[in-house]
Amino acid sequence: MLAPAATSSEQSRLRLSQSPLWTNLLDRVDAQVAGRRQIRGSGPASLDGIGSALARAHSRLLVALESGSGSGEDAVSQLAAEAVELILAVARFWATFGTRVPDGRGAMVDLLRRRLGVREDAVLAGEVTYCVWSEQAEEPAVRMRQAIARLSRNAITSEGDLLALRIASVDFASLLVQLAANAAASGQAGGAPEEPSAELAAKVSSVIGELPSRAQEVERPVSDRADVVAHHLAAGLRVRVPQETLRRWAATSLSRGDDPTVLDGLRDAWLRLATNEYVAVAALDAQLYNPTYNERLEHLDGAIAESAANVICGARLVGRPGAFRHRRAWRLQVVALTYALEAYAAGLRGDAPSLARAQRITLTRLVRATVAIALIDLGRDHVGADR
Repeated sequence: MLAPAATSSEQSRLRLSQSPLWTNLLDRVDAQVAGRRQIRGSGPASLDGIGSALARAHSRLLVALESGSGSGEDAVSQLAAEAVELILAVARFWATFGTRVPDGRGAMVDLLRRRLGVREDAVLAGEVTYCVWSEQAEEPAVRMRQAIARLSRNAITSEGDLLALRIASVDFASLLVQLAANAAASGQAGGAPEEPSAELAAKVSSVIGELPSRAQEVERPVSDRADVVAHHLAAGLRVRVPQETLRRWAATSLSRGDDPTVLDGLRDAWLRLATNEYVAVAALDAQLYNPTYNERLEHLDGAIAESAANVICGARLVGRPGAFRHRRAWRLQVVALTYALEAYAAGLRGDAPSLARAQRITLTRLVRATVAIALIDLGRDHVGADR
């Protein structure tokens, strides 16, 4: 039986608690960009201004990350201000030379919202965290410089070059907003992880503890000479979550519904998938001179536990387990396990590095499956505590 639906005020509080870190900052950037009345400027000065704005923004980003000094409202405001100035510089040039849009500020902010929305989708699927590295800024900065160089050489401004400049500048601005949001939440621009708790450690450890016993129960290859790794990678690809289960989860998670059939169905599917991945990773140990997780931790269980906790805390999912995107996370598992199976096949044909790549991919998927199960278990406790 479904739990009673939450009231509108409860749903509003839940949506707020599940909002991305940058929600308020993005609104601030939007207001500041829209509030600048003057948008048109001279061509050469505007193009030069874009280069100057990029240089300042890049410098601010590197200082915030490399010095570790991202705390305080001043640092937050400065990072947000650089994002505003970068957008305005490009919008000013676009307004001067663009033939289709006289004032592209609104379009650029909309694109910025979409970029950050894509990032949040990945965070809620457990694929990435709120961490930002300086290397992430290199690619959009290079694209901006290349577009500026092309535009400065061409007598006739290309719409394609303008579009490339706009996209690259929004990509860079999105990093600045992420840094500002991290600094506001944690005092450090590089990330905003939640503190690990004894409860989280216990949940993750409990999930990992189930895997060896479940591994004894999973279907084995028919022949003792059959390939265990290939068999379990393929078996993982065959595990399915009923679409009705995913649909009912999506319908009840916002209202904090806890239909046991939904939660049990999700958990069982994730556990069957994780078990096949666990067996495949362990079997690959025998084919590798040095297992891929041995660089830091000697034992597989420790590698899973540490990585899963880092994902959950880094994505700030401890306090919002019901926000986890199970449907998307499951789709990504299927894609990645297909790559793992292809890498393993290449390894069997003699490409030794592909065996290590197959284990890394499968271990990454096993960590994400552990994350999904632990969040289901955390979610049950949160629902019980709220009643």
